[in-house]
Amino acid sequence: MNFTCSNEQYLKNVLKTCLNSYEYGSTVNISYDVIKQTKTLKQLGFIFGGLIKAINLFFNNVGYNFPSYALKEWLYQECGIYETETLPNGATFQSHKTLSEMTKKEALEFIEKVIVFIDSSEIFTDFIFPPELRYCWTHNIDNDKLQTIKNSSFPNFDTLFLRHQSRLTCVRCGARGGMVYHLNRPYKKDYFSLPVCAKCYDYATTHGESKLINDIKSVLNGMSVDDFCLYAYYLFRKNY
Repeated sequence: MNFTCSNEQYLKNVLKTCLNSYEYGSTVNISYDVIKQTKTLKQLGFIFGGLIKAINLFFNNVGYNFPSYALKEWLYQECGIYETETLPNGATFQSHKTLSEMTKKEALEFIEKVIVFIDSSEIFTDFIFPPELRYCWTHNIDNDKLQTIKNSSFPNFDTLFLRHQSRLTCVRCGARGGMVYHLNRPYKKDYFSLPVCAKCYDYATTHGESKLINDIKSVLNGMSVDDFCLYAYYLFRKNY
């Protein structure tokens, strides 16, 4: 018998069936699969709200108090999805969509552009980026695209990527980074690396790579660390 356990109650039923089969002397083979659900458009709205709160806190800490609606409007203007509107007189103009007016695909693209904007803007030099927000794309991985990326050929060494990694906030604590932790692999590839601050780099070298990876489980969101690094490198080549 082969079972795929997708929830707690089903697991209990499977174990009960296994026990009954065992008592009757039958052979039992068990397999399992993790069912991962991507974020809905409403949940993407919560992620955008988290970004707004983090930005608001950043400006408050440096003495500026901007209302949330102003920050949202700013990001819509800088990173928004625009569409052409037609007036009754036939004239056209460009207007941006709010998140609630976007499709899920557009919302993903918009949030991705907001993260790139924060990374690239000098305004946010001292911005502490919560890792769960920076890497929110792990909640909506396109598995077909990931497989295509895994089958692609990338250069083993990329100094521009390492420079980019060193400018990012730490994948473990969210503080300003400045360092790059290379995963311990028999093959040296620059994209198998993580942006870290000096404190977390020392932590990883002292406690071991497995401890570091365990500490960022919520960031990886079920991905292997190798797939996470590969997808992050793909996004770098796409956006930067």
